[in-house]
Amino acid sequence: MAAATESSPAATAAASGAWEWEGKVVSPVSAATADEAWALLSDFLAFHRWHPRVAACRLASGTPCLPGCLRYCEGTVPAPGDGGAAAPPDWAHETLLEYDAERRFFRYEMNDNNMGFGLFFATFRVVPAAPGAAGCELRWEFECEPVRGTAREALVARLQAGLDGMAARVRDHVLAARAAAGKAAAVAGPALEAAAGELKLDNSIAI
Repeated sequence: MAAATESSPAATAAASGAWEWEGKVVSPVSAATADEAWALLSDFLAFHRWHPRVAACRLASGTPCLPGCLRYCEGTVPAPGDGGAAAPPDWAHETLLEYDAERRFFRYEMNDNNMGFGLFFATFRVVPAAPGAAGCELRWEFECEPVRGTAREALVARLQAGLDGMAARVRDHVLAARAAAGKAAAVAGPALEAAAGELKLDNSIAI
């Protein structure tokens, strides 16, 4: 689906301020800079690598990371209910509307889905932490119609839990990468020093 036009229901709602539900959830990642976090989260088709409740995310149509790109996302399989049968996983098709690597954000629209959403637009951002704080913040902003069978507070809590899970995965990945780099440097250091010593001996005019 293309970006909303002036005559679309989404544009009409946005222009009139008629969104019944809108909000934002935020999760800090003190261990990662904004650039480090964005490098991990900027791929519109890699949602499943970072969101703990998304099992699959793949290209459905279009060109990756270009407006108009359509992705298919599928959630993890819920635990079986009292009757012993597992409910089907959540799924949705989502269209990328805007992508700005320099400003570290992308905006998308949820299309057909089995979760009860009608009009739903979201913007995902990575921003530097406030002055005096370390790292960065992940921000997930949304504008939507009320969701059938779900209270607004429940939607916000669900988004917050998902974003917190993403922040934790980013933190763990960055810290692990830094630790691995430190170990590699520690191992390489003595080897380089030994090689340099051998080179000096080999080239010594005293031998």
